[in-house]
Amino acid sequence: GRRAGTENVLLAVGLGRAAQVVVEEGADIMAHMAQLRDHMQQQLLAAFPEDAVCVNGPADDSLRLPNTLSISIRGLNSSALLSHLSSQLAASAGAACHSHGGPAISSVLQAMGVPMEFGLGTLRLSVGRYSTTQEVDAAVKLIVAEAAAQGVQLRSS
Repeated sequence: GRRAGTENVLLAVGLGRAAQVVVEEGADIMAHMAQLRDHMQQQLLAAFPEDAVCVNGPADDSLRLPNTLSISIRGLNSSALLSHLSSQLAASAGAACHSHGGPAISSVLQAMGVPMEFGLGTLRLSVGRYSTTQEVDAAVKLIVAEAAAQGVQLRSS
């Protein structure tokens, strides 16, 4: 009693094209995204005192996703930040596997040893193939301004 359904030709063609792009441009795209991720990381690290910010994940860049930065800022309420900036910034709070609200950090961040005062200020920021340095700089300015509005200490300049 089984019979085949109609194959989704459009999705199959789209998947084939995506695979072709990865083969032809994947290394360049990944390098572009890693450069933007690193630029964003450097800008955020420069904005806050050294002891008030930490990057989550492996220190070895070869083990990191090229497009994603997980960063924790002590004293920041990342959920409030995202609520205030939702019309200007697309980002996530905490870890990808943590979706419920409330004053708790995900089990993943806990397993990584992220302290509560940092965990509640965790932002997961991503860049894409078409992201620009100007967009990253604008996002950093928004994050820093909102952190300051929340009373988070900024680095003296």
